Amino acid sequence: MEGSSGDAATSSSLRNQVLASICATYGGLANGLSVGYSSPAGPDLQRSQLQLDDPQVALIGSMMPLGALFGGLACGWCMERLGRRTTMLLVSVPNVLGWLLITYAASFGPIVAGRLLTGFATGCCTVVVPAYVGEVCEPRVRGTMGAGFQFQATLGILIAYIIGKYVHWNSLAIACAIMVAVWAPLACLICETPVWLLEHGRDAQALEALQWLRGPDADVGAELKSLREQTEHGASNKATVMDLFNHDNRRPFVMGMMLMLLQQLSGVNAVIFYTVNIFEDAGSSIDSDLATIIVGLVQSVSTFAAVVLVDRLGRKVLLLLSDGVMAVCLLALGVYFYMESAGTADDLGWLPLVSLMLYIFAFSIGLGPIPWLMMSELFAPEVKGAAGGIATAFNWTLAFIVTLTFEPLVDGITEAGVFWLFAAICFGGVCYVTVFAYETKGKTLQEIQEHFRS
Repeated sequence: MEGSSGDAATSSSLRNQVLASICATYGGLANGLSVGYSSPAGPDLQRSQLQLDDPQVALIGSMMPLGALFGGLACGWCMERLGRRTTMLLVSVPNVLGWLLITYAASFGPIVAGRLLTGFATGCCTVVVPAYVGEVCEPRVRGTMGAGFQFQATLGILIAYIIGKYVHWNSLAIACAIMVAVWAPLACLICETPVWLLEHGRDAQALEALQWLRGPDADVGAELKSLREQTEHGASNKATVMDLFNHDNRRPFVMGMMLMLLQQLSGVNAVIFYTVNIFEDAGSSIDSDLATIIVGLVQSVSTFAAVVLVDRLGRKVLLLLSDGVMAVCLLALGVYFYMESAGTADDLGWLPLVSLMLYIFAFSIGLGPIPWLMMSELFAPEVKGAAGGIATAFNWTLAFIVTLTFEPLVDGITEAGVFWLFAAICFGGVCYVTVFAYETKGKTLQEIQEHFRS
């Protein structure tokens, strides 16, 4: 009976944390819709009555990361002034408006404007959602719930691929608008984070929020006291952007930026770009739309594995496994494209296909979700908004640059050279994570901050 009552108490204490996290990380699904839209919509726009050309379709694709860059910077200020929950509610407005602009666009301009708005909302989501989840969850589930953000993003990408295979670009946009609009009522179901409430002197509301999150029977006195001490430390050290480089914040800030760098320079966009070619080289008769759906499915299943494993194996182990396997797969892809250019790869059509699937799996269990998860864990509350905004803007800037420079790189050093370059970066990532990455598994946010302050 005692064991049964203990399990019931544990279930009760986790229920609202899981509910709050799922409602918040639904924003990841909205992000995935924005990321996945251009893949099926681009060719359809060229065939439509708008008759867009290749540069216009490329510009539509690049507007999303450009908007996300500015969204990340703006969100840091917004979530510190207005709160994490309020920011999530407000982000729904430009998101829905952007999709409606695309839906009813009669020319090129409104589509570009709509992509900028949905990109802006995407950048905001990538800052505020990990911050919210990191502040409402206990250490035992924080990794799982945090990785759920990237899992929902991969689901959004997969949904966009599947719907886009069967409907036109404007019908896909209205479907995205409907799914994105659901996030606002979900955000109404959850509470503001106790950390933000304490930072703004709302102690009674912070106690109420913490009690709701931990369950009605939980004794939250000690945790509330610890959170109050942490926020008082932040209040006595009012942060500016320059404070990111002081003793307490420099190491976590550099670590967060390096993880974003390793994520975007891992070659994931290049590999996905070559998905159709790789399927064709393997002798597959699968059409390009179905090939992207298969990749999206592998990515979703793999990211779910990260959700399950991240609080069991830890962040560092998954990052090392991810970087190491990706490096090997990129080496293999480089070898294949080198041999293909020499005309000696006739019997190796299986190699790029196997490498692609292993690569997507490895990225999805480590470098895909964990940089966003650790962004919510590493930074002190007083600098979380500024640090998260800068890290997100840095991530999307790199995505924009990699997308922009990929074709010139292929022209300059060939496909094999590009894949080997990305492999070298992944091997460098293994070295960096081994030496410098800090394991946050099982640690409270207060313990993580004490580590960096000491």
